[in-house]
Amino acid sequence: MSIKRVWINGLSGRMGLELQTLIASSERWDLVGGTSIGELVDREFNITETNWKRLPECLNRTDVLIDFSAPAGNAELLKFFQESNVKDKAVLIGTTGLDADQRGAWKKLAKERNIRLLLAPNTSLGVLLTLKVSQQLAGVLNKFDFDIEVVESHHRAKIDAPSGTAKFLAEGVARSVDKQTIYGRTGKRQPNEVGIASLRGGSVFGEHEIRFLGDNEELVVSHRALSRTLFAQGALMLAGWIVTRSPGHYGLEDVSIEDMLKLLQEKGA
Repeated sequence: MSIKRVWINGLSGRMGLELQTLIASSERWDLVGGTSIGELVDREFNITETNWKRLPECLNRTDVLIDFSAPAGNAELLKFFQESNVKDKAVLIGTTGLDADQRGAWKKLAKERNIRLLLAPNTSLGVLLTLKVSQQLAGVLNKFDFDIEVVESHHRAKIDAPSGTAKFLAEGVARSVDKQTIYGRTGKRQPNEVGIASLRGGSVFGEHEIRFLGDNEELVVSHRALSRTLFAQGALMLAGWIVTRSPGHYGLEDVSIEDMLKLLQEKGA
């Protein structure tokens, strides 16, 4: 069993801390270090820098970089890659709230630098299964004029709305039945819409529902996160997936059900 060496961008954040806890108890992963709020922490040499000048050297000792920061932290990482010579790396981006320009810049970088890039707005394998099941349901129920809506709930401090996961689910389902997504609807619902509604409050980790509403019945596919540990576990499994891919950019839909079964089996091995 080979040990994979990981670097975390967002080392001191909530997800960064969850990842550190899991890696510390894992026989499959080793934490090289991380970057956070302008600092670089090299654990192997016990060094902390106030800039990222040592990052290329650190990444040479790393199998995969996991980004769980914020849009500003992701932009700092992107700028580093654009201005450095780093290439031939595996990168998993779990940061949400990135705009189209940021996502496009990462995809361009993946092509130019031979990078294996996975953009993952949610690292729960359960969320990915939620999408795939919902796409199958949509293909059937759309023929019977069911309306499709996505409802998501998160804690009061969440920065982005709708959540990246809600957009991922809504866009994936809408694409499967040739509809468009809409957020902040006013006025009457249109038949070609998949709407997204957001609730914010309390300390909710994350809840997502895809609702199929017919004239006489309703079907709901839902996913509820009970702790952040689930996202950290999924991130490590997805990181293990992206390191085995060919260079290029990937989305969660590129992870097949067969891939997920293999990842889950490896987790339990």
